Amino acid sequence: MNRQSVQAFAGGMILATGVLAGAFYLTDNGSAESKDAEKISEANVKTYLKNNEQIAVEKNDYQELLQYKETALKQGKVAQKDNNKAEDKNKDKDKNKDKDKKKKDTKYKLEIKSGMSLSEVSDTLAKEKVVSSADKFEKYAKKSGYESKLRAGKYELKRGESFKKIVETLSK
Repeated sequence: MNRQSVQAFAGGMILATGVLAGAFYLTDNGSAESKDAEKISEANVKTYLKNNEQIAVEKNDYQELLQYKETALKQGKVAQKDNNKAEDKNKDKDKNKDKDKKKKDTKYKLEIKSGMSLSEVSDTLAKEKVVSSADKFEKYAKKSGYESKLRAGKYELKRGESFKKIVETLSK
């Protein structure tokens, strides 16, 4: 910007400020009220409330209502939390029953079909919770030399049995 454009800009700002100040001070003496505004009376307020089906409440009564509302909401949340806790306990009981059922039924019948790979067998065993990890079982079988000795057939295995017993059973 050159000097002339800065001076022109500053002059415009001064002129705009002067116009706004003149408008403010020369009209309505700076008052925000309109000349037609009527005085609001208690009767006007009551009429307005009645026409719009509303009521007026004292400030103290309003505060009591707010406190009552907060208390009711808190109690509702507490009751909801208690219900949720009860539901969670019931779910936990159901899960424990399922776990107990699986513990009682510790045997698993596995069928190895012709052409099944060691990884397929180990995945099935891990999925049915006979072994803790498919990868660990597969590594053990390979390391112990049982990879090619697994035979097709039907086997009854116990959950939690050692890898050694499982591979020996599957290779008979």
